[in-house]
Amino acid sequence: MTHNIAILGASGYTGAELVRLIAPHPEMKIVALSAERKAGRPMAEVFPHLACLDLPDLVKVQDIDFAGIDLCFAALPHGLSQAIVRDLPRDLKVVDLGADFRLRDPDEYEKWYGKPHAAPELQGEAVYGLTEFYRDAIAGARLVAGTGCNAATVQYALRPLIEAGLIDLDRIICDLKNGTTGAGRGLKEHMLFSERSGDVMGYAQGGTHRHLAEFDQEFSALAG
Repeated sequence: MTHNIAILGASGYTGAELVRLIAPHPEMKIVALSAERKAGRPMAEVFPHLACLDLPDLVKVQDIDFAGIDLCFAALPHGLSQAIVRDLPRDLKVVDLGADFRLRDPDEYEKWYGKPHAAPELQGEAVYGLTEFYRDAIAGARLVAGTGCNAATVQYALRPLIEAGLIDLDRIICDLKNGTTGAGRGLKEHMLFSERSGDVMGYAQGGTHRHLAEFDQEFSALAG
């Protein structure tokens, strides 16, 4: 059985990687790709390394007929998925790879992201996409929230140790490094190769990194 797939935000790095991974899958067929500013262009024109794949052209989200879609991936900047997902057909399965549905508490979302959530009724419905720990819930979910990269890395490393009682919870230090692609595709001078090559830069210091909210949510639930 072949499942029809839509990818929203296909012109970003995450969207392009999704296309690369999904296109050869024997049970998936990419039938819709969205990109607002690049709508109307072939995917191969935006990402030449994907020219070998048979892909639909990029379109705006509102031009996608979701009636024929089985699964929709949203690879959009935080804040953009909320209203879109809220208005999608209720029988459509959605995996949001942004930050919009990671936090279950609307107040926590507003605290960390600076504005109220546009679809708070969906925050409690979304299943946190940490596959090895929520596999059964994810399999039956309509809406899955992809985890933050740092949040996933730390949880995969620490949760088994915490559950086994093997570490002192008061003495945990996590040292994480991200590649610059984690900052997205938008042009930023301090992210240029000549600026970053061979260098390491701290960011979101002083307890301001938004993935900390995911640590608090998930480890609090683990602790009961």
